[in-house]
Amino acid sequence: MCQTDNALFFSHPMKFVRCLPLVLLPVILPAGAHAGDSPREIRAVRVSRPPEMDGFLNDEQWTLAHPTSDFIQRDPDEGQPASERTEVRVLYDDEALYIGAMMHDRQPEQIVARLIRRDNIVESDRFAVFIDSFHDHQTCYRFGINAAGVKVDVLHYDDGNKEDQSWDAVWDVETQILPTGWSVEMRLPLRIFRYRSDAAEQTWGINFTRLITRRGERADWVYVPKRESGFVSRFGHLVGLSNLPAPRRLEMLPFVVSKQDWQPERSAQRSVRTFSVDAGLDVKYSLSNNFLLDATFNPDFGQVEADPSVLNLTTFETFYPEKRPFFIEGTQIIRFTTFGDDFGPGMFYSRRVGRALSQSDVTVPPGGAIVHLPHVTTILGAAKLTGKTNAGLSVGILQALTQEMRARVADSTGRTLEQVVEPLAHYSVVRLRQDVLDNSVVGMILTSTSKQHRLPGITGGVDWNVKFDANTYQLDGFAALSYTKNFYTQRGLGSAGKAALSRIAAEHWLWNVSLDFTSKEYNINDVGFFRRPNDYGFVGSLTYKEDKPAEVVRNYNVRLFVHERRNFDRVNLIREANISSSILFMNYFELNVNGGVDVGKYDDRETRGNGLYARPTAYDANIGFETDERKDVRVGLSIHTGWDSKRKFEWGPIAAVAVRPVSWMDYSVSAGYSAVRNQEAWVTNELLPGGRISVFADRSTDEINFTLRSTLTFTRDLTLQFYGQIFLAKGHFENPRRLIGTSDFAPYPLTSSHDFNAQALNTNLVLRWEYVPGSTLFLVWSHAREGGSSNYFRSFNDNLADTFRIPPANVLLLKVSYWWNG
Repeated sequence: MCQTDNALFFSHPMKFVRCLPLVLLPVILPAGAHAGDSPREIRAVRVSRPPEMDGFLNDEQWTLAHPTSDFIQRDPDEGQPASERTEVRVLYDDEALYIGAMMHDRQPEQIVARLIRRDNIVESDRFAVFIDSFHDHQTCYRFGINAAGVKVDVLHYDDGNKEDQSWDAVWDVETQILPTGWSVEMRLPLRIFRYRSDAAEQTWGINFTRLITRRGERADWVYVPKRESGFVSRFGHLVGLSNLPAPRRLEMLPFVVSKQDWQPERSAQRSVRTFSVDAGLDVKYSLSNNFLLDATFNPDFGQVEADPSVLNLTTFETFYPEKRPFFIEGTQIIRFTTFGDDFGPGMFYSRRVGRALSQSDVTVPPGGAIVHLPHVTTILGAAKLTGKTNAGLSVGILQALTQEMRARVADSTGRTLEQVVEPLAHYSVVRLRQDVLDNSVVGMILTSTSKQHRLPGITGGVDWNVKFDANTYQLDGFAALSYTKNFYTQRGLGSAGKAALSRIAAEHWLWNVSLDFTSKEYNINDVGFFRRPNDYGFVGSLTYKEDKPAEVVRNYNVRLFVHERRNFDRVNLIREANISSSILFMNYFELNVNGGVDVGKYDDRETRGNGLYARPTAYDANIGFETDERKDVRVGLSIHTGWDSKRKFEWGPIAAVAVRPVSWMDYSVSAGYSAVRNQEAWVTNELLPGGRISVFADRSTDEINFTLRSTLTFTRDLTLQFYGQIFLAKGHFENPRRLIGTSDFAPYPLTSSHDFNAQALNTNLVLRWEYVPGSTLFLVWSHAREGGSSNYFRSFNDNLADTFRIPPANVLLLKVSYWWNG
């Protein structure tokens, strides 16, 4: 029998599994009518000769297709006819789908056309077509274009709620600004689509969107009211497609990389200068209309932007999002989210594959130094098989093999030794997702990580996302098991799970309630990401929203959030409440305000495994303000503050400015400062004759973060991007004392200083040239300076000057790839 008491429920994880039939009960109940049954249709007309791709819709082929129009506003006047007429036509042949659109405009001189790098979105007049070629009401391709002819292609999934912006395809488009508006012609090759192979007559889902930036207007061909949910499931139908070919898509992208690397002498590391030339290959092959094999051999990701520097004084690992194209492109099937958003913590965290290496991975002999340390783990090869059967089963399989990595170190006598810093490793991920009912899915995942000289780590899980009552409610969650090494046991079986019920569509009131747990032995970090085991909790939220514009406010929402969490020793960890509000004014200025309190009793990790610490009650408040993002100059300002029931106080402003001086330039600058004073915090654990003790002190920290980004777009295919960050952080500990029990202290002298003062400068300059469609040249310069001391009392002005005195590390990289389509 299922327990109703939360503590009993979570203290026995297998009871969670036994309760799954009740959790999944709505799966077998009748659902509402399918939300995607839209009456709108547009007919594609087969042509024997394609239209010329010049942006003008004057080819006779376009006269064969009947145009569709009658777009409806989503913003600013929801439900009203679009202010300007838009006409769309569709043609096709055995090679491609052709979209022709005319965006009429009675004030063509006010059309905003801005140049920007591909896949970057700026405020400009835009048009997009969304195509659900598999007609599964879950996924779609977006092909967007602005009036300057800049492409955006995105893969949407989970009924359009989530997106993969890294998805890129080779397609053609041209635009023209005319006396009566602007026009666009698209050529979308059929080989980039996945469609069913069991029907001679095809019906695809389709939708169109137009944005007029000066009016803040978005108009859709198929309009979905804001009080309702769903996107892909609401599409209209593209009909008339018959006898489509079954192409065997083969794309090869060989590349060559040359790299010059200068690494300065650092603490415990000698200077290094190397020059290397390498090559690799990316392959895409369509096994059928439905399945694609994507493989990479000896990949190089030198063009990827560096991770920002952060100050992490917590007991949790810093999460960095994936940026490498192979691992984020088209992996919407493989992702298995647990406790984070779609790109957050989950059972597959691709950055475990080919992870970055650092000095902490090396054991340096006393008086010795690191002679050579690779930057990252070499990926010998990786492959993904993704696709969907005609029965609605999505399949994702990933395999990757990484090389054994060795560092060279010298001892005090100068003798050179080698150390293995990362063993030879093989990663496997198998992911299945089955469409069920209307607009719902259930799935499973199985992973295996095999590293040299150790037994494999294995994880597995099931998840579900069930929508019912015409997409008004959603039941989602997961249950998972792990069998791998972890902090608590040499080997153990761990479990975790979550179940959440939400109201996702309503005119005003939305809500969410969820229960979750992770057992003490749960560990997925060989190939996944999670922050801590051994807890269970409840999360609830209630939101009131108003989408109808008023005299001053365009829309607003208010949200109440509550969170209760304990560990399996029944110790209360978190008991927090937060209220937040977001307001969008009629002039498109936005205000965000939130505040909260956490009266959780204990922290079971602050002592780093040496018992509980009775934490003080914590309070926080934040306010942020942003100006109209449509303007050429945009400003944002936010201020946060926090304090606790002891002596802690923190505050800090963050300011951001984005400027577009001309249509082909874009600059953004952000600067932030954060100061924390007198926070009671752990310093170290020391071993005394009577046992191990935890030493605490009052910690004060200061942090400055300055970031600059800029993009110069010379043509649609030639851009120069710059990223730069200056990061300064320092900390000071005073009044050291030993923890007695959970909340009492006694003075304790520290024999050494734990103060710190760190400086970092990171820059990336990337020239990208798509010299022919699909083929690119990257010229990249990376520059980094990192250093520090233990002198907290040195001023920030001196710290900034010190940053530019640190010997730099420089990497100059040239990467050329050539796209071949067979």
